[in-house]
Amino acid sequence: MLKHIARVALRLDEWLQQRLGRPYNAILGVGLIAEIVRDTTNLIRKIGAEGYQFGEVFTILLAAGLLIHQVGALSHRFERRHPEDHEADA
Repeated sequence: MLKHIARVALRLDEWLQQRLGRPYNAILGVGLIAEIVRDTTNLIRKIGAEGYQFGEVFTILLAAGLLIHQVGALSHRFERRHPEDHEADA
């Protein structure tokens, strides 16, 4: 079931990309940046808290992993938008 939902989401993303183009990318970019800023702020706040228990450590590690994934997704969006800028990095 999860695989089916992922395929449907991918097709919807591709359809929106084809139909809306740049505005769709701009909305996604702004949304990803807002989430990254929010998640970074929350992560810093959690790391600054005292008295960790296993649950809090797991939550911090999960938040860090999700943050890394979001930054990677943002990078992927930028690469799709400007592939010529990233060819020089390789």
